Amino acid sequence: MTQHIVTAAVVKVSIGSPSGNSVAQFVRRDDLVPAGVDEEQLERLVRQGFIAEYEGPEPDPEPTAFSKDDVDAAVKAATEAQSSELAQAKADAEAAKADAEKARAELAKAQQAAKAPAKQS
Repeated sequence: MTQHIVTAAVVKVSIGSPSGNSVAQFVRRDDLVPAGVDEEQLERLVRQGFIAEYEGPEPDPEPTAFSKDDVDAAVKAATEAQSSELAQAKADAEAAKADAEKARAELAKAQQAAKAPAKQS
């Protein structure tokens, strides 16, 4: 398969079927034309001087962004962080519940004191 490189500043190519659905993509100078461009379009762009056949070495395939081990490690770290956050939230909720119960007890005590008759000396 012959590859092409962009020689113009920018070229718009259509990727996909020339008679059906296609997607337009802008390709910049010195970038390789992506796969899926119709042969007729490639020939027209070569004639116009916008692209040329690429004679350099075969480009390296796109590296995989993340390995399975990377994903597994990220999932484990996220799960641990979530568990830690959940434990902290539970502890905070328990502390808030205890504070609320203490405040209710103090309020009840204050209400009882207000209802009690004042001692006369």
